[in-house]
Amino acid sequence: MLRFTLRQLSFLSATARHGGIAQAARQLGVSAPAVASALDKLEDALGLKLFDRFPAQGLRLTRAGEVLAARADVLLAQADALDREARDMAGGRRGLIRIGTHFAMAERFVLPAVLALSRDHPGLRVEVIEGDFPDLVAALDAGQVDALAVFDQGFDADRHEVELLQDLLPLVLLAASHPLARRDKVSLGDLVGFPYVAVAFPGPGPSYLRMLRDAGLTPEVPFATKSREMAYSYVGKGLGFTLVGFEPKRGLTAEGDPVVVRPLLEDIGRVRAVLARSRHAGRAAPVDSFLEACRSQRPA
Repeated sequence: MLRFTLRQLSFLSATARHGGIAQAARQLGVSAPAVASALDKLEDALGLKLFDRFPAQGLRLTRAGEVLAARADVLLAQADALDREARDMAGGRRGLIRIGTHFAMAERFVLPAVLALSRDHPGLRVEVIEGDFPDLVAALDAGQVDALAVFDQGFDADRHEVELLQDLLPLVLLAASHPLARRDKVSLGDLVGFPYVAVAFPGPGPSYLRMLRDAGLTPEVPFATKSREMAYSYVGKGLGFTLVGFEPKRGLTAEGDPVVVRPLLEDIGRVRAVLARSRHAGRAAPVDSFLEACRSQRPA
């Protein structure tokens, strides 16, 4: 158990720096008796004489006082830095945030939010974890991530607080050389006979493939992958079409093949892009700052 307080150390430091109790009291904005009493209690608690007292000349540090005053300055500086850091964390300007997401959501919402935070709050650090929906929800429940930016495949309202970012109509992703790429819009009938490239994310919610099948289209599925980038690459090579929520920003696959998106004439359903937090976790200002940065990426 500590035998002294930061207040006593601040009085010691100020008295040593200014050479007297009255001068230290003026600098600290307290009364001289308060400083004198704090120093007496500090000496009693430590069992050390910190000052030699001269009635006509004031105070002079003893050898022990010199050592402890120097150590006190270091501790007070560290305490001040700790206080500033805590204030920055409480204000959402500093801290570590862990976000779970999918590739497409990371590109559309998470990356711009990270860039905005790094510009406005350089003390904040964001770790982004990509994964399947069930794994990300498990990580959120376990406190391994602070929030999710995902496609909604089903949350538990008792455990999760969910906020809609964007309601998405599926878009048809095609190779730029695909015969349907010349059309302004594509119908389900147009897609008959063309193979489908499935992005096979496990989860309780409906997949794009299930939405197509529920609408009456049953395409051949020669390729299925957990990687959305790989699915784009298959499409770019002309091996089929797929459905996406967002248009690829560069219009190119990782292989450098051009791709295009076309609206689907029929409404086969929508996919919800959402933010999710645990209802049981405490609120942290840095996480609030990140989520607000995500909200700012909503389309106008």
